[in-house]
Amino acid sequence: MRFTTWAGFWLRDGRRAARGVGCAAADLLFPPRCLLCLEGGDHTPFCPTCADQIAAERSRPACPTCGSDVAAYEVRLDRCAACRGRSTKISATARVGPYRVALGRLFRGYKFQDRDELGPLLGDWLVEAVGNAHWLERVEAVVSVPTHWIRRLDRKFHAAEVLADHLARDLRLPHVSLLRRTRAGRHQLGLSFAQRAANVRGAFALTPGVTLRGARLLLVDDVRTTGATVEECAKVLRRGGATEVYCAVVLNAGQTRADNAVMVDV
Repeated sequence: MRFTTWAGFWLRDGRRAARGVGCAAADLLFPPRCLLCLEGGDHTPFCPTCADQIAAERSRPACPTCGSDVAAYEVRLDRCAACRGRSTKISATARVGPYRVALGRLFRGYKFQDRDELGPLLGDWLVEAVGNAHWLERVEAVVSVPTHWIRRLDRKFHAAEVLADHLARDLRLPHVSLLRRTRAGRHQLGLSFAQRAANVRGAFALTPGVTLRGARLLLVDDVRTTGATVEECAKVLRRGGATEVYCAVVLNAGQTRADNAVMVDV
């Protein structure tokens, strides 16, 4: 028994040592890097400096209805100055954070630079944001903002669809195809609020054969700027019979561009 005990100890110790050598070799060949600054780091996703910056951006207070950045005491009756007095088809919005330096860089890396490793990270953050929403228990299904087939030819994947898949899977909700985009339209980049609203007006329709009777839905998009796109989608869903439409986005760009190093077409 004594021999067996010591043999087992040395066997386990040898396995630990082998794993340690393997990890050390992997670190030499592929040194750990921070996912944001891409500089040397440890075995966590971000270096301490970048982690603090991301945490600060994610913790910024947001309007519960439109997801815009808000100042202290700005929200009244769940509305901020940006959406107060404005008719909206979106009942509430959950977001990961604002489109600022750190989060914006991560998002651009994922969507435009083929950094696939960032997808699960952004998806998990979105799950966390929606999971903290008091209205989650009311949601019956997830639907993503669709893109036109012509746009699919230019991109490796459709971010809103992938994020909606991730969200639905983790929240154990069905991801249903309820919307289709009927025309591509102009790119939204550089357009004013009124121009964006006009650009997407009539650009979405229910999928043929879909009937919604009192459905409570979660609409997913990657970035919200003026909200024109998600509002148009929510309008179509409500006309089709949905009674409640909530929204989940990774980033809210808002209408103030001063803090954004680079803006994207959203």
